[in-house]
Amino acid sequence: MTDREDDNEPLFPAREWTPEELSTEFKGLLAELQWTAVELADRMMSLGDYREYKTILRSVHRVLEGQVKPSGEMMALLNQMVRVKRRLARTYGNTEWTKLPDGSETAKVEGFTITLLPKSRKRWKVHMTHESGYSPEWPRWQDDLEAAKATALLTLDTGQNTLFEFEEEEARKRANPRRAIDLD
Repeated sequence: MTDREDDNEPLFPAREWTPEELSTEFKGLLAELQWTAVELADRMMSLGDYREYKTILRSVHRVLEGQVKPSGEMMALLNQMVRVKRRLARTYGNTEWTKLPDGSETAKVEGFTITLLPKSRKRWKVHMTHESGYSPEWPRWQDDLEAAKATALLTLDTGQNTLFEFEEEEARKRANPRRAIDLD
């Protein structure tokens, strides 16, 4: 055992944040993600937050209004989502989008066909379907094309993870088929 293991001190000591700094950081992370409180609540639900949706949304609004500090978990989630967004931008940022006659834009990425559809008030809808027929849940309308492209990449990541988890589960089922009668 090293001295470091004995004293259990973190390699990078925790920073002391003021409530104002936390609020500014929280709002900055949401802005970088181009998310509203509703989109953050949606994401938290999709990742397993077990609370009622209205409770999640209320907690996000209270943070945005400065009534409470964001929880460490909420800050960790936002920081992680920013990292995911940046990684996806590095990986798929050079995706070639084709403009279609109806004004929509489309691209094929990792077996997914992504279509960004222009809607009223310059908003965009993200549609995505995998070549297997699977379609991840479509996100909320986005305020501009760049936000739609960023959201499409996050949806792509979610879709890839869902397909991977499904394939793993199917492989487990094939490896351990259930018997109608347990003979053991």
